[in-house]
Amino acid sequence: MENNGDLLLFLGRWHPLLVHLPIGMLIMAFVLALLSRKKAYSSLAPAVSITLLFGATAAVVASVTGYLLSLSGGYDVRTLSLHQWVGISTALVSVLCWLLYRKPVDTRDVFYRIRKGRFAVLGLMLALLGIAGHFGGTLTHGDGYLVEALPAPMRKLIGWQPEVVTIENVQEAAVYAAIIQPIFRQRCQSCHGTKKQEGELALHTFEALIRGGETGQAIVAGDTLGSELYRRLTLPEGDEDRMPPKGRTPISDHQIRLIAWWIDAGAPNDKLVKEMAQPEEIQPILLGLEGGDTKTALGKEPVLTYEDIPPVKQEVVDKLLAKGMTVVPVAENKNQVIVSAINYPAFSDGDAELLLELGANIAQLKLGGTQITDAALKHFGKLAGLRQLHLENTAITDEGIAYLKDCGQLWYLNLVHTGVTDKGIQVLNQIPGLRTLYLYETAVTPNGIAALVQAAPELKIDTGNYQLPALPSDTVVY
Repeated sequence: MENNGDLLLFLGRWHPLLVHLPIGMLIMAFVLALLSRKKAYSSLAPAVSITLLFGATAAVVASVTGYLLSLSGGYDVRTLSLHQWVGISTALVSVLCWLLYRKPVDTRDVFYRIRKGRFAVLGLMLALLGIAGHFGGTLTHGDGYLVEALPAPMRKLIGWQPEVVTIENVQEAAVYAAIIQPIFRQRCQSCHGTKKQEGELALHTFEALIRGGETGQAIVAGDTLGSELYRRLTLPEGDEDRMPPKGRTPISDHQIRLIAWWIDAGAPNDKLVKEMAQPEEIQPILLGLEGGDTKTALGKEPVLTYEDIPPVKQEVVDKLLAKGMTVVPVAENKNQVIVSAINYPAFSDGDAELLLELGANIAQLKLGGTQITDAALKHFGKLAGLRQLHLENTAITDEGIAYLKDCGQLWYLNLVHTGVTDKGIQVLNQIPGLRTLYLYETAVTPNGIAALVQAAPELKIDTGNYQLPALPSDTVVY
């Protein structure tokens, strides 16, 4: 019995290949029948029946293999049932069409009464074929696969809009249940859900997500770049390992940022949004879940907007990847990238020259913990698209910071554990879009911070000197 079961599954898995054969043949039969109705193309009439014979035979075979494939499970039950029965109906009607077209219309036999209306039956077959194909595409690519690719005006015309996660009070929402899980439901669970679990990975529950799949852990709590799920979401477009796969609607940039934020925070299952640290770049995205204006949440500059620019120089990217650098796009269909040296701490001033060749393509640059000095920052003003810059735990001093005044779009700067002083940070008020600055373990004094805040009141400065309030019950006061 077990061997028979394996054989049936083997035959069933031919369905995705075989199902395209009857589609082409039956459509061709309809076209031939349509043309043959005109005198100029009447000679095509004999080809209709033979095309229908092969098309109907292929449709029956596709129906059988489809049924065998359905026995393996892993599909949405309702959609599978609709696809299955409409597909079987298509095969049966195609057989009927062949019986009606195999003899002249005036032949007196058992089909005589309906043969005169055989073209209408052929039209019914074509309609059933389209419906079966629609449900088949839904099974394979997810709900809304066809219509979500329509231009917005056409989607509005037919009254269809993609599911949008809207939360009345996002700060009171559970991060995983209300924000992260809906993203997985929208974009991932058609392949990684309750039934279908490609790669043995399921994302319909927190426990399944943590368990991972056949390649191991999907996420590593607290380590975004070390999480396989995040890596696959941010692979270059066209990479065979990128998720969702080619042909599926990709996860948006905002959704990827929310997933990264959640993983960085330890991938909690029971925390509310208000209980988690909310970096500056996440705040407007959270606000957007309430229907708010993500452009004004960080002030006057819409820092999450990426304009259309020329593609990144692949030869430069290849050189960076060869050194162990990470280069990933900030969003689908955008040419801006995130460059990280997290796996290449030996990154030096000489390596920084490669970055200049990417120019405006660099939106985020993560050089924390590397060997760079002030000399590396000398030409950073030429990185016209730079929004976020990580320089923590490097030998950067006031001299290097002075070069950053030309980074007009910079809004996030991390200078933790560097040699920066009061003198160095005063130049930062010349960067109009700067909104977040980290200065923990630097030589910057409270007076220096006060002077900078006075010059740039919209700037949020984090010194890392947090204090916990003392409670009467405390035995140890920090």
